[in-house]
Amino acid sequence: MTNISLVGFGRIGRDLFRQTLGDEAINIVSISDTADKANLIYLLKYDSIYGKLDAKIEESETGIIVNGKEILFNSWKNGNEANWAELNTDIVILATGKPKTKNEVEEHLSKGCKKVIVASTPENFEDIQIYVPGANDDSVDMNSSSFSLGSNTANAVAPILKVLHNELGVERAFLTTIHGYSNSNRLADVAGEGFRLNRAAGENIIPSITKSSDVVTNVLPFIKNKIASSSMTVPIPDGSTVDLTVDITKECSIEDINKIIEKASDSDLKDIIGITYDPIVSSDVVRSTLSGLVDGLATMGINNKKIKLIIWFDNGWGYAARIIDTIKKLGQVL
Repeated sequence: MTNISLVGFGRIGRDLFRQTLGDEAINIVSISDTADKANLIYLLKYDSIYGKLDAKIEESETGIIVNGKEILFNSWKNGNEANWAELNTDIVILATGKPKTKNEVEEHLSKGCKKVIVASTPENFEDIQIYVPGANDDSVDMNSSSFSLGSNTANAVAPILKVLHNELGVERAFLTTIHGYSNSNRLADVAGEGFRLNRAAGENIIPSITKSSDVVTNVLPFIKNKIASSSMTVPIPDGSTVDLTVDITKECSIEDINKIIEKASDSDLKDIIGITYDPIVSSDVVRSTLSGLVDGLATMGINNKKIKLIIWFDNGWGYAARIIDTIKKLGQVL
């Protein structure tokens, strides 16, 4: 069993907690967050997207008791306040949603944990290795002490681009992420940094900047200078999609493109990427543990050289699932 401490108990932290409940391979020993403990417990129990947690939850003097098991709560803001050795923590998950630096990660490691997983893109891609399951498994050093899982968009796109490149050759790619609003958005028009981000997310489609193409390039070097990305926030709470357009080297029909994805989803990318021929919509992928689900009905092509894929994903739940997969892999080398 691998002992885990969560730093940050927002969307990803709570998704991780829910998915690991009852998992005998993962033991969450502590949760660190600066918010009020009673409020955090309430948000764990009642979730507007995933519903009420099916578990017995009690507040204790030092933390929370879930189905008879106690987890410690603390308000450590950063690594220099932590004592992971005392808690017997194997892996710390930095799930604050903010980019992290090498110094921050090393602070946590100096306090006694064995490894750190950053649940976001690092501030400097060269300082912390980025791991996207299904994309760069062969080049990631699992004996290293720090990892970043990159972005949820990169997790949805990179494994598919790798397969397409291996089978057909990828000359260039454009991707647009269309995702639900998050804590970084506004409920009403309020002045602040930037302009578009100040607009009401429940009333608008909001273009924004994304570094997803940079993350994809980091894990798939062959795509360097051949990929660009953009992002749109839409007025839904969950269920996202990527519109991916790719120029391929070898000619291929849309039917064969789908067959390539089918084959990969049954082999190397099993439980990471899937494909469906059902006429689904965004709410149908809420709670999907896949990094991406290709919409086979939406696959398009021009002259068998330019293709377009629609890839559905739950940006929180699927990303948390990949973190859990990574924890289990690291547990084998601790």
